[in-house]
Amino acid sequence: MRAGFIEKPEVAYFKEVEEPQIQNPTDVKIQVKVTGICGSEVHAYHGKHPFRIPPVVSGHEFSGVIVEVGSQVTKYRVGDRVTAEPHYGCGHCIECSEGHYNVCAAKKVLGSNGWSGSFGEFIVVPEQTVVKLDGGVTFEQGALIEPLAVGMHAVRQNDVSLGQNILIIGAGTIGLGVSLCAKIANPAKIIMADVVDNNLEIARKLGCTDTINSAKEDLEARVMEITGGVGADITFLAFGNAPVVEAAAKCTRRCGVISEIAIMPNGVGAPFGLIQNKELMVRGSNMYTRKDYEVVVDALNKGLIQTDLMISRIYPIEQMPEAMEMADKRTEPVVKVMMKF
Repeated sequence: MRAGFIEKPEVAYFKEVEEPQIQNPTDVKIQVKVTGICGSEVHAYHGKHPFRIPPVVSGHEFSGVIVEVGSQVTKYRVGDRVTAEPHYGCGHCIECSEGHYNVCAAKKVLGSNGWSGSFGEFIVVPEQTVVKLDGGVTFEQGALIEPLAVGMHAVRQNDVSLGQNILIIGAGTIGLGVSLCAKIANPAKIIMADVVDNNLEIARKLGCTDTINSAKEDLEARVMEITGGVGADITFLAFGNAPVVEAAAKCTRRCGVISEIAIMPNGVGAPFGLIQNKELMVRGSNMYTRKDYEVVVDALNKGLIQTDLMISRIYPIEQMPEAMEMADKRTEPVVKVMMKF
């Protein structure tokens, strides 16, 4: 089958690879139509991802069409337009039994070693992970459901609601996804902070009430100005390093919440003095569960989430090196880079 292949760090190209086959009676085989390039694939490209280790057919943000089902599959049929959660838990641990399979220590992740990902034209996934694309959801939108579900999980986890002041640090795909999902709850303010003017302009067009270029403005001062000196009720970290974590603690109101979505570099600590003094709650947000996928699909069907401005470039899979270069080097202003079969 056709595939985008990461052979070793800094070496990625299009090639023919072995096509995965159904192994279990509850497996579903999907022909991928569109796949997104996530930051995790860029890390894999550089040989710096913990479990997407070259050589690998990576990719986990996708949409496609079912071409084959196992003998015990009951919910889906050949021809269905679908996406799928790119992970599943062991099914036996405490976390899985409580429905938190997203944090299962033994979970399997699509596009890692041993489970060929959506940079390949065909993938095989368990039936339990498949989510049908209803209504007018396009394949391009379908490939955005995964990063949008990351945002939806954080928004639902923290009960974003009417009248709140929301701060999002990091206007990449995840941060913009958080803003789109939060917007559905109609908070008073959605404040987006970043250092890239193009991304901040997109954030404004997607409905953020205020934007802050933290390379040019004092982030804490601007947040306090916007919120009347109170601070953000919830701060979402969609980008992370030590200065950002400290800024989040300063910008969040007393007894507020910091939602940590970003994968932090090793060694990043937390400003525990501020956290203790302000009685801040710091909560991790790890990927998503099926409900987040379903809520996103429903919102897309109802026109509640605008996606066009998030999709910057779509390359044919044969141009995988160029697509990876754009996602990595960002030689022009881009948010999400995709590939199509």
